[in-house]
Amino acid sequence: MQKEYKDAMEKISLSDSDKERILANVKKAYEESTDHVVSMDTFARKRPRFSARRMGTVAAAAVVLLVGALVIRSNFFAGQDGKMPEDDIILAGNEEEIWEELDSVEDISKETDCRTYTLSNVSKSYKVKKVEVAKKQKHVKITYKNKKQDDKILLEYKEEENASAVIGQFDEEKELTKEKVGESEVTMYGDEECDGMTWQQESCTFAVKMSKACSPEKAKKLVSGTKERTDAAFADKEDELRDKKKMNSNAVGWKGNEKESGDKERRDILKKIYAMYGFRVTIEDPARKVAYKIVDDYESFSFVYDELPELEKQRIVGYAGQDGCPSGVLKGYKEEEALTVNGVQVRSYRNKDDECLFYFVKQNIHFTLLIKEWDGEDTESMLSGVLSVIRISLDAGQDETEEEEEGEEDGDSSSDVDSDSEEGETSDEEATLEAYRQAVQDIQYAVAEGSLKKLSSYIRFPLTIKSLDVTVNSAKEFQALDSSLIFTSTWVDAVVAYDANNIKSNTKSITLGDNTHSLVCRIKNDSVVITELHVDSDEVQSMIEPTATPSAE
Repeated sequence: MQKEYKDAMEKISLSDSDKERILANVKKAYEESTDHVVSMDTFARKRPRFSARRMGTVAAAAVVLLVGALVIRSNFFAGQDGKMPEDDIILAGNEEEIWEELDSVEDISKETDCRTYTLSNVSKSYKVKKVEVAKKQKHVKITYKNKKQDDKILLEYKEEENASAVIGQFDEEKELTKEKVGESEVTMYGDEECDGMTWQQESCTFAVKMSKACSPEKAKKLVSGTKERTDAAFADKEDELRDKKKMNSNAVGWKGNEKESGDKERRDILKKIYAMYGFRVTIEDPARKVAYKIVDDYESFSFVYDELPELEKQRIVGYAGQDGCPSGVLKGYKEEEALTVNGVQVRSYRNKDDECLFYFVKQNIHFTLLIKEWDGEDTESMLSGVLSVIRISLDAGQDETEEEEEGEEDGDSSSDVDSDSEEGETSDEEATLEAYRQAVQDIQYAVAEGSLKKLSSYIRFPLTIKSLDVTVNSAKEFQALDSSLIFTSTWVDAVVAYDANNIKSNTKSITLGDNTHSLVCRIKNDSVVITELHVDSDEVQSMIEPTATPSAE
């Protein structure tokens, strides 16, 4: 109580004339009290003990009463016209701090002019529970909480040297010790262990209060980890959190903050996989942010496939191996349905959080794909696009461009070798050939239905449609086209008339239709993809420009 009274009195400032008036009133009150004395005996018996100390108390009480009256008066007049009368007494004091709670630490830099400091050395079991800011005074409080241990740590700082608002809360605390941490002298408080501390750093006053005391050494570690956070650091952290939120929870071996694999890392992982199993899987364009790992003796990869708006920014995680998938990947999933995608049998699964898992076997390699969010509409079309970026290689590994060129040059000769191969290899070749034919038929079905969405899942972007003088760079752009300009009756008839049985084991390019009405497909990464689209320009022009109405004769 004495401390609060002292602080209140220190904030009161009176003019000289007011001081004289108050003292004169006190003196007058004293003199009036003596006018009632009849005799010395009576005075000695009844006079008030008005010592110097009591006079001071009366004076202080008068000051407090006067201040209260002035505050009431100032509020009354200010409420009338918003201005204070010139003859009112002006009281000196600190401006009131208005506290505002923010949603996160990141919002300190976004919504205020304050610097952002955090306790980087605090255990990961402590999570930010509350963030409070007094914007005008640049005063910040961040509360960390450990639910399991029911423990709280409060970090408080103000952008002011020796800020009394921060240091003053320890006036009644017992000082434990002083320690040097970096360039700062840290004052620690507590009985036998430290439960609070203050220090100066980078023109700021800092304080930490702990609900559970710790040793001075641990306290020093907390201080040393108090670092200013920059916008760039927050941006990286936000990217990591965003990636993690868009990654399936059963992605064993992945944390969600992995960076895109560099060339050396990719080569090293693929080389190990080939040495173990005699195959390697690469993820090709238009997939982005591709990363590779080895997880439980499986090749694992993750990538972003935002050709479809529904998959935008999601990280798809996959595993490839001789059988099954890593332990824990299937946990909590229930099988839903079997699908046929480009001639490949795919089994789909879903868990209670509506996350998806797809399992299939291609070229005797077992694949598992994990997708965080998928609404279930047109799943075959979605998988067709995703599977088109997965490439299987059964060689030791060269530069991908060289492999493509060698494959195209040796296409015919490889067919001759395959004709003399063992029965098992011939069976695999026939299955692959049947998958190509099935994919072409699926493309023809999409054309017959007039579905830009289904057709887009087979296209290798960018795609130029010369007759329309248009280049589309994504499935979204392609689906926004006027379908009537693509699916003309002549073009549809030409494309669906192609006989898929014409596809041979050495076929590299497939033209559905004729020179003026066609789709051109290539076999890429063991999948059929559309690379060219030709529509008769005259027919399209006639649809765009209406025939002139004959003049009446």
